[in-house]
Amino acid sequence: MRKTLMVLALVAAALAPTVALAEPSAKALALTKRMVAAMHVDETMAPIMRSMTRQQFEGVVAQQKGLNDQQKAALSRAVAETMEESLNDGLMQKVMDKLIPAYAEVYTEQELQALVDFYESPIGQSVLRKMPQLGLVAGKAMGEIMPGMMADMTARMSKKLEGFDKLGK
Repeated sequence: MRKTLMVLALVAAALAPTVALAEPSAKALALTKRMVAAMHVDETMAPIMRSMTRQQFEGVVAQQKGLNDQQKAALSRAVAETMEESLNDGLMQKVMDKLIPAYAEVYTEQELQALVDFYESPIGQSVLRKMPQLGLVAGKAMGEIMPGMMADMTARMSKKLEGFDKLGK
């Protein structure tokens, strides 16, 4: 889960609006590259991107009431094929080209060195290897929590929006 969160933070950093920070030093960039390599981000980000794209797509398709099963399957194939083509056409390198400087801008050299030291260590590598297992366990836990949480949030939101349909009339 920590690895997934770290990768998502990297993706979020690449997609966030640009903030004027100091240019990263050559050392910070080098440390960030070492950290990314130690974390195997290039190997793990593609599956995460595939999963996120699939989940977003499934949400969009679920809202499309007029699609039959064949249309849904065709859309699913098109999304999967498009993602693979993008990945094969250098998407990951483009992402990394944006993420490495972003990471180096946010963290100090000392913080980056500590991250590198951890992720290059046997313990750090062990933690990284266990992340998929933790992701499954955490995902199951969240799956158990989400229905109740969504019901609670819906009830709270409905209460806050009582009379919403009458606003501005």
